[in-house]
Amino acid sequence: MARLIDTHTHSNFSPDSEMCIGDAMNAAAKLGLSGIAFTDHLDLKAPGGDTRFAFDPLLQQSEIIKHRDKTDVKLFTGIELGLQPENLSDIRSFLTSCTFDTVIASIHFVDGVDPYQRQYYVEKTEKRAYGRYLELIYEMITAFPDFDILGHYDYIARYAPYKTRSILYKDFPDHLDLILGYLSANGKALEINTNTYRFRNGDTPVLDHNILKRFRELGGEFISIGSDAHAYDRVGEQFEFYINLIESCGFRYITHFDQRRAVPQKV
Repeated sequence: MARLIDTHTHSNFSPDSEMCIGDAMNAAAKLGLSGIAFTDHLDLKAPGGDTRFAFDPLLQQSEIIKHRDKTDVKLFTGIELGLQPENLSDIRSFLTSCTFDTVIASIHFVDGVDPYQRQYYVEKTEKRAYGRYLELIYEMITAFPDFDILGHYDYIARYAPYKTRSILYKDFPDHLDLILGYLSANGKALEINTNTYRFRNGDTPVLDHNILKRFRELGGEFISIGSDAHAYDRVGEQFEFYINLIESCGFRYITHFDQRRAVPQKV
């Protein structure tokens, strides 16, 4: 895995992580990764008035810079934006004060509800719950195009109570074509987030390879891979398996971002 870069991790600048940058850096070095991006959470106007999911980028970046001379692993600055209709102007203001190597756009809350708490799924069919999430992704990325990577498009399946715990192309072709077509046309990366494909709630979601193939058919070039690690023992998790899957779907490159520029590397 010497050429791979984990493009999505959370240091202790995220309130739900206790992983310090030094430990993450050492874990990446042990795995033979060539780099790691620290993409800490920014979720402004979270439901319930939760203000914990924000961080000081200057402090985060000074800590990253402090570790750069201690390793051959490339350390990238980053942020994961939690997009909601009501916080886009605040996010724009936040981003004027700082720069990053990598900006991930994600959806963590749907219509004011956090799927992590499971309340979102109550009295919703699988089709409605997943479909609304995909609708919101498209609404948000077209309203806020200043990002590099679409994070965990299938996040909604992680905590779902349904028999089908995966987003399948055959179930949502119209929703997914809009998302994938937009990413392709605008030079954005689709993220493979290995944190989704873990055992939870009695099952393990799977990555539908038909989504990757469709992205390629629509002209998509950029695929990134991130562990979404909140602990050092999950850095680079399952990368070898998913790199092989990505390659089998017709992609010759895996992409990370350096100073907001796409850097494809052969798989």
